[in-house]
Amino acid sequence: MLDDFLFDSFWDAFGDVSIGIAVIDCKGKVRYLNSMAGYLLSVQPSLSLGRPVEEIIQSGLISDAIDNGIAHIDKSQFINGRQLKCTSIPIKIKGQVVCAVELMRDHTEKNAMADELAELREKYDFLEMLLDEAFEEVAAVNKNGLLTYISKKSAKNLGFSREELLGRDISTIDKKCLLKWVAERGVPRASKIDRPYKKTVPVMVVPLFKKDELSGAVCRSIFTDMNEATEFVSQIQKMGEKGTASPCPRSPCLCKFSFADIIGESKTIRYAKKKASRVAEGDSTVLITGDSGTGKELFAHAIHMASLRRKGALVKVNCAGIPENLLESELFGYEPGAFTGARKEGKPGKFELAHNGTIFLDEIGDMSMGMQAKLLRVIQDNEIERIGGTACYEVDVRILCATNRDLWDMVQKGEFREDLYYRLDVINIHIPPLRERIEDIPLLIGHFIPLIKKRAHSKVTSVSHEVLDCFMGYGWPGNVRELKNVLEGAMNLNTGDSIAMEALPSKARKKMTGQTRFRQTRGHEAHPAQKDLKAMQKAMIEQALITHRGNKRQAALELNISRSTLYNKLKSYTREGNVGFPDFESPVTLHNRGPA
Repeated sequence: MLDDFLFDSFWDAFGDVSIGIAVIDCKGKVRYLNSMAGYLLSVQPSLSLGRPVEEIIQSGLISDAIDNGIAHIDKSQFINGRQLKCTSIPIKIKGQVVCAVELMRDHTEKNAMADELAELREKYDFLEMLLDEAFEEVAAVNKNGLLTYISKKSAKNLGFSREELLGRDISTIDKKCLLKWVAERGVPRASKIDRPYKKTVPVMVVPLFKKDELSGAVCRSIFTDMNEATEFVSQIQKMGEKGTASPCPRSPCLCKFSFADIIGESKTIRYAKKKASRVAEGDSTVLITGDSGTGKELFAHAIHMASLRRKGALVKVNCAGIPENLLESELFGYEPGAFTGARKEGKPGKFELAHNGTIFLDEIGDMSMGMQAKLLRVIQDNEIERIGGTACYEVDVRILCATNRDLWDMVQKGEFREDLYYRLDVINIHIPPLRERIEDIPLLIGHFIPLIKKRAHSKVTSVSHEVLDCFMGYGWPGNVRELKNVLEGAMNLNTGDSIAMEALPSKARKKMTGQTRFRQTRGHEAHPAQKDLKAMQKAMIEQALITHRGNKRQAALELNISRSTLYNKLKSYTREGNVGFPDFESPVTLHNRGPA
């Protein structure tokens, strides 16, 4: 009766546990087998009851536990094609063994996983050794700029261990490193790494793409020092002189800019960026229009970088800068001996070099009527024929064009082919002049000053309020290019941290101040640019007060003005009856909130 009660208790307590349990009586027969044990032994638990244990479990440990009362803990056994960890425990009553309990745990998958992990670790160690030996410097980041890999040599050169660096933002470790910049823009860059007590190493930083999506960047060295790189380039040049190098290398033109490099938050520039980023996904011809200096080439670079052709070349052609008699050979190339002075090996044209990529035809409005007809044929047939040749070369090229002229007006005057116009003006993106996005000037100033600072060896960090007001009221006929040139000239002449009016180039200062005086002599009506400036200033003050919940001290710090100036501005808006702050109290009420 005691035995029956004991075995019935096993059924109730251990029927569904995750380890195999078998109970064998003192006669060596199976009295209990749970479902997991049946699974591990490949038997039906109910059909195993009463059968000799040798028929179910091929193990001598259980017999030893029954016959001799000896327990065996975590013994590895290979049973029924599985690697099991088995524990045999004798159960005694008054010193006599009445049964034995067998516990079984499956280690087959764990062993296989351990073997697989060991194999992967061996492969990883080999790859790590290969990278350390192949490159003097190698490191990789994800698209957020966090280090995902760095070689032991690179970590040591930075003065850290690998464990200290992995997962950290690379810009916090080395501010000069281009890894994060490339990971955000997808534009490759050549650079160098200065190491303490060692020679400078040239490196290449290239973007990493996963299924055509930018996923990070890797920095790798090719040479151990700059002298080795210089010597290699010299040898390649000598090989080219001997004719052993490729006569027409097709190295892709590197793209320099992406949409992240287009500075501006005005409504017009945001619309242009949004439209350009949308059409970049397709393959249609794009005509980029706008005044000189507005950044048409910048948009062309960005469209190429955002397109599916970004791995191909972006080939640029200035149609106004190449003489008419040379433009055809530049675009379509020529065969050996095609004309006097031609290379004996021939030359591929820009369309050939742009195969599977993008060609950017700048100043397309300056192309002659004869060249327009030849360009039209290329667009229609996707084929080019070299000068002096008879064979046709099929090209797969996306065309981006830019002009500061009104092409439709030229069509009406007979200066531009109408059929070519319709081929080019499939998608038109107009880049607004700077005078139409005057609110972007502070952003552009903040962008250009750090770039110019290195070249001008200047300590300028900002512009004075007087200069900013002057800039905001000026028409900028030369657009962004003119703004950058004026800033660079002023930064070379300025002696302090902030650009003063006296530092502006004399011609620019005369034009700006003269225009201001002209506006002041036209009666009391404000110039539209002055109205825009006031509205922008008011909006900036409103936003600063919203951000800091009415705290004028913090708002003034953000706006980089004194508190007294801020109070005067608020009072002037109140006197004009055009406060413009619907959710704000009066300046006095704001002041009484507490310490500002």
